[in-house]
Amino acid sequence: MVTNKIVLSDFDIEIFYLCAIHANIPSYKMAFLLNKHLGLQLKRAKKDVTVTNTEQQQEIYPKYVFDDETHYITYTLVKNKCVLNDIDVSKGINLFTLDESIQETKKLISEYKNADYFLKIESENDTYAMKMLVSEILEIKQVITSYEVDYNKIKKKTNLIFE
Repeated sequence: MVTNKIVLSDFDIEIFYLCAIHANIPSYKMAFLLNKHLGLQLKRAKKDVTVTNTEQQQEIYPKYVFDDETHYITYTLVKNKCVLNDIDVSKGINLFTLDESIQETKKLISEYKNADYFLKIESENDTYAMKMLVSEILEIKQVITSYEVDYNKIKKKTNLIFE
């Protein structure tokens, strides 16, 4: 019997950089500010990032994309937080009942639970000026902090595949 073996080094590994952004603002405003200060053209993607958790709930994270065809770079902004509403048991007596709902916050990348957004930069080059990008993001008044994220520290790397 013949056995075929696939080696990961046979495939091109896509180079990308990841930047965490702490800013307590809505996702559309974050995309607008990045467009304004960095000269990007982020637009809301047709499909958001959807993750099915262990309780079979759909977690939906807003996604904005800009494909810079002149420099062969794709920018993807995704929110790290998702709020799920769970309806708990009904409480009440007689005619009036109250449905008590509980809000639960889920994270796309749980290792960076305080980060509000991630900016993923996919590039054909192996050199990208991440330090300059982070310093430009830090100049935005509404941004609390921003920093480069080490890809190897993330456990669920599949959550970063936004196709």
